[in-house]
Amino acid sequence: MNRYFTVNRIEFAVTYLCNSKCRHCQLGEEEERKRIPSHIDKDKAVEIVRRVGEEYGPKSVMTFGGEPLLYRETVFAIHKEAENMGIPVRDVITNGFWARKTEKIEEVAVGLAKSGVNDVHISVDCFHQEFVPLKIVRKAAESLVKAGVPRVVWNPCWVVSKDHDNMYNRKTKAILGKLEDLPIETSDGNNVQPEGRATVWLRDFLPSKTKMPRGKCGGMPYTEPLDSIHTVCVEPDGGIAVCKELHIGNALGTDIIDIIEGYDPFEIPEAKTIIENGMDGLIEWARKRNVEPNPDGYYSICHLCIDLRRRVNLT
Repeated sequence: MNRYFTVNRIEFAVTYLCNSKCRHCQLGEEEERKRIPSHIDKDKAVEIVRRVGEEYGPKSVMTFGGEPLLYRETVFAIHKEAENMGIPVRDVITNGFWARKTEKIEEVAVGLAKSGVNDVHISVDCFHQEFVPLKIVRKAAESLVKAGVPRVVWNPCWVVSKDHDNMYNRKTKAILGKLEDLPIETSDGNNVQPEGRATVWLRDFLPSKTKMPRGKCGGMPYTEPLDSIHTVCVEPDGGIAVCKELHIGNALGTDIIDIIEGYDPFEIPEAKTIIENGMDGLIEWARKRNVEPNPDGYYSICHLCIDLRRRVNLT
């Protein structure tokens, strides 16, 4: 077993394509999403679930996107294999916009239930509902409950925080109010992150940029310490990432177990310096490669880290 990588969870970014254009989306504009294959290979995804399931016995498998149900058969196959492997939590994050016709909406809901999905988070807020009709989302949720999916949850995204008073949060709360009659819980949701479209449309609500943001790798949202990874993150092209744009292999060409067992962050120069010296070390690592921090500053250490690594890779 790898001392730096113990798998408790498998996450599949099934696709980065989407049927919405939410102004808070972290993924950026459409042209960025088309740089990689449209979706993960179904057979390879099933193989990853089986191999990781046999070797590590993870506790959960998640599929998300983009909108993962654009490729519903792949989502079904991933979760059916997870169920076969005895992985207890099998969840999907979706915007609930699978179809317009009631018959098709119900068909997809039944497919999710039959594939073993037991936790569906539906993204509902003022951003999604700018493009996704609420009546369709309501029907999707009702269909999931009827089909027997054990847990269905509204998952809103808040601007600044849930308690912050602004026009976006007020709209989101009004939308959730229209759904209160359904037997569905509302999660705490998440907060808009300073990435992608949010940096264009919501810049007035983002934190101020600073020359040297505070924070620690692994303590930021959606991150883990690079010397204590617990999540296999699979991207649409088969890439395996331990953090955003920090890839350690590609499962299309290398066995997933070999990728996991071969991971040593101290053999990856940028990972090594982050572990040992944090962002100060990463800045020095970049400077030695003739890349200086952006004088305009950064929203967060993640923003700083991604920018420096991107620009070093271009040199």
